[in-house]
Amino acid sequence: MKIALFAPLSVIAGALTFAMISAVPAPVDAADACKQTKFETEMVKNACTKGGQKEAKEVMKAFMKDKKLKSCNQCHTKLAPAYPLKPDGLAQFQKLGGK
Repeated sequence: MKIALFAPLSVIAGALTFAMISAVPAPVDAADACKQTKFETEMVKNACTKGGQKEAKEVMKAFMKDKKLKSCNQCHTKLAPAYPLKPDGLAQFQKLGGK
């Protein structure tokens, strides 16, 4: 009787342990890190710190969607890997309400 009760409980405990370990975010890999080292915006700096270039890209895409921008090239001269800004790129970002 005790074994029949113990087996399902151990399976549940093991599954919860695995789920908790899987839920912990991994640190940003050097390959996934943002290429910029000087940040002029809080939004991109926080995204890069949190999840590297992938997170920064997702945050910027959400910003663009919210502001109804059609292309990254409106503010950037080139895209990956460094995403350099046009001379007025930061001003455009700030004009749209970016911080």
